[in-house]
Amino acid sequence: MNKGIGELSLAVKYNRQIYRKSQAPLSIYIETRISELGVSDLGKAEILHEIKVAEEKVRAMIKEAEDRRKQLQAEGKRLALEKTESADAALRRKLDSEVAVAQAQIDAQKKALLEEGVRKADALAADARKRMRQAKDFVLSEFERAVDA
Repeated sequence: MNKGIGELSLAVKYNRQIYRKSQAPLSIYIETRISELGVSDLGKAEILHEIKVAEEKVRAMIKEAEDRRKQLQAEGKRLALEKTESADAALRRKLDSEVAVAQAQIDAQKKALLEEGVRKADALAADARKRMRQAKDFVLSEFERAVDA
């Protein structure tokens, strides 16, 4: 970047690319040919002061961009955490609902099986009562036959 005499050449380079004002460089390369300018020592001091001011502005811009990046990163993490928690809560609600439906089905089947068991037990008890009369008659007739014999 050669400029004519009387001009100061200032370039911001990173990885052999020149960055414009909107991009934040990671390092600064300043090309000057002050000796060719024929500037007095007072002018050189002023130029160096302006360079330092420009460097400080670049550092401030970099710090501001880094702070903004950290802020955006923290916000992104917060949003991701909120979405994860929301999805987890929705999944828990769905799972609880499915478990409740399954438990209701199990309870209904259990009740049906218990009712069927009670009906069978009652039927067996009724059948046993019917047979009890026959059993009594049979035992009594066998006893009488044994006594008569």
